[in-house]
Amino acid sequence: MIGTCMRFSKPEKGVDFTDWGLHFCPNIDEHFKNKLNGFHAPIVDIGTPNKTEGLEKLKNIIDNIHGADYLTIHLHNGKEPEYYTLLDNVSKLNEYSKKRNIELCIENLRKGFSSKPENIMNVAEETGCRITFDIGHVAYENRMHCIDLFSDKIYNVHTYEKEYDKIGHVAPKDLTNLKPVLDGLLDVGCDFWLIELMNVEEIKNTKNMLNKYLEYHK
Repeated sequence: MIGTCMRFSKPEKGVDFTDWGLHFCPNIDEHFKNKLNGFHAPIVDIGTPNKTEGLEKLKNIIDNIHGADYLTIHLHNGKEPEYYTLLDNVSKLNEYSKKRNIELCIENLRKGFSSKPENIMNVAEETGCRITFDIGHVAYENRMHCIDLFSDKIYNVHTYEKEYDKIGHVAPKDLTNLKPVLDGLLDVGCDFWLIELMNVEEIKNTKNMLNKYLEYHK
């Protein structure tokens, strides 16, 4: 059983925190009682001292995603964050989320502070939050290292081939490059994947490939 959740390329007025893609979780019945509502926050600044607008915006989002299972956030808006300000704000958000039974997850990005796996892991360990592992944000040769490092902190995975400047998210033509990563994810008990693509046909094709892959692994 599959749960779906979409994000528009141009969000509707007042809606800036939904996700795009297809949630792919073969154990959705067991883990989520037949439903799965995940959300993806906009990129805001939570790493600058004495600047609270980003923190308040994310708290407001948490207050308004009723019935959500998780919220994925980014640690910075492209600028290098002040580390202890960042830790303080993520800790506050995680506490705020837990009171509302929402799992807070931080996502690895392609560039900057969040592109370094050790930074993501350190923040997750210091604040108690979980990790959204975005496969496409990591170079092919570094993906297994991320899985080994993140391991039991991974809550969900953004699954597609790779993200490029200007092109955006690219769908896999086959699972040649993804198979070692998927094997590694299953080894650490993670089978909660979000196919993070905008094109419906590409989502369907990727879903079919993942279904065949999992059938082989039963």
